[in-house]
Amino acid sequence: MGDVIAIALIGLVGGAASGLLGIGGGTLFVPAMVLILGKDQHLAQGVSLVVIIPTAISATLANTKGGYVDVPAARWVTPFAVVFALAGGFTAGLLDGPTLSRIFGVMVLYVGTRTLFTTWRTMRRERAAERQDT
Repeated sequence: MGDVIAIALIGLVGGAASGLLGIGGGTLFVPAMVLILGKDQHLAQGVSLVVIIPTAISATLANTKGGYVDVPAARWVTPFAVVFALAGGFTAGLLDGPTLSRIFGVMVLYVGTRTLFTTWRTMRRERAAERQDT
């Protein structure tokens, strides 16, 4: 019963984050399944990718309706993303679980750190601009 509740909460939080922030799969589902449910990294990534399909479709529909999708850019990015996702999936299958987990962890830390610093710099610039305007 505990696993069912944990799975439901992972789905709830990951789904909400996917719609709200454009994240969920790799950022929340994979670590939660590995750390909370004790699943293997490969399995967690596979489940995450399956779960992303319906959440991405629903969030895409909502964002398209809201005017937040640059369709020409998406048309250019999509073919390359699909080809390299296939290559990445193949490469992940060649790696052992602990190595894949370390690579995943480094990427999450890098993206998180970069996001924090970018946000911090943007906030500083906005505050400086507000001071100059007053």
